[in-house]
Amino acid sequence: MTGTAGSSRSILEGRGERSGRRSGGTRTLLIGLVADPGFATEIAHRLAEELPGALAERSGYRLHCRVTVVSETLSRGEGERIIDLAAQRRAREGWDFVVCLTDLPLSANQGYLVGDLSRRANAAVVSVPALDMLRPAEQARDIVVRLILEWAGELPADSGDQEIEGGGVGVRSGVQPVAPTDEDIDVEYAAPAGRLRLLVGMVRVNRPWRLVWGLRNAVAAGLASAAFGLVSSVVWQLSGAMSALRLGIATVASLAMIVLWLILNHNLWQHADRRDRVEYRQVRLYNAATMLTLVIGCGVAYVVLLAGSLATGWFVVVPQVLSAVIGHPAHVSDYLRLAWLVSSIGTIGGALGSGLESEDSVRTATYGSRERHRPPREPQHT
Repeated sequence: MTGTAGSSRSILEGRGERSGRRSGGTRTLLIGLVADPGFATEIAHRLAEELPGALAERSGYRLHCRVTVVSETLSRGEGERIIDLAAQRRAREGWDFVVCLTDLPLSANQGYLVGDLSRRANAAVVSVPALDMLRPAEQARDIVVRLILEWAGELPADSGDQEIEGGGVGVRSGVQPVAPTDEDIDVEYAAPAGRLRLLVGMVRVNRPWRLVWGLRNAVAAGLASAAFGLVSSVVWQLSGAMSALRLGIATVASLAMIVLWLILNHNLWQHADRRDRVEYRQVRLYNAATMLTLVIGCGVAYVVLLAGSLATGWFVVVPQVLSAVIGHPAHVSDYLRLAWLVSSIGTIGGALGSGLESEDSVRTATYGSRERHRPPREPQHT
């Protein structure tokens, strides 16, 4: 550890005035944060606010930093690693160190990668889906601070497996140092091989609740279908006669229809060669995240449709007229059942409207499609 730390220091001190600005034994570093658009960029902006103070405190105020955030999707060629692309961006920008926050799940020696460091490249990578489910930004800050300290040779020699303030690394956080499988990687942290944790992280990165805006054409078609149902006396009679079980089945069937239509219409389902176990496992994870994202997103859209149908029905459908059709005085429960049924009808109509959505509006919420459409890296000619 001591030899490695000394090597890191010599790298820092050899950069001249730019990275070696000293005052009373302190150094000021230029740190770049390159993050995928979306949730990863949100974490990067929060890191930019908290990293200078956290790094100064953890280094005993020997290290200070200025942070730059870049939000972009790194273009990868076949076989290229994210950490190498981040290092190339660091060299172009003139940063001392770069951290790439990617929204892709990455495999590690034991479990799934949370963060790794290459001293040769002066770069680190943090996989956002593998971060803590409840406090991803806090854990990202703690891990990034630790990686920078490792790189700069400022990490105390006896702090190997100790818990970082805030629970970034250690037994309680579930994140542990592992032996890197790549010879260019010096430090690697991984989370246990729990697919549920990683799947939840991937869905969180997708932010399925924002899918409602991406499906605005489907929601508009659903509202039009629901409006037709609200003024149909046949629908009134059906809502009064159907049991809660039947209404629930109608809800599940309508949601399944729109999810299936989105997958088929936008080619969101990935296929992999079963003989390639690594690729097959990754594709299964992508498909599961896509499916869960769509189910949650369409579920949120259904709730929006239900609330709109209930409010509209309460205003448009006169109680006396509804009572005459259903054969008993209309109560709040009758309006709820009516809104429930027309929401399911509207969701089926929304499935047809979802065919009008642009590829981009759906692609941003699905892992497999987003990865397939990452901008290709043009070949470099020397």
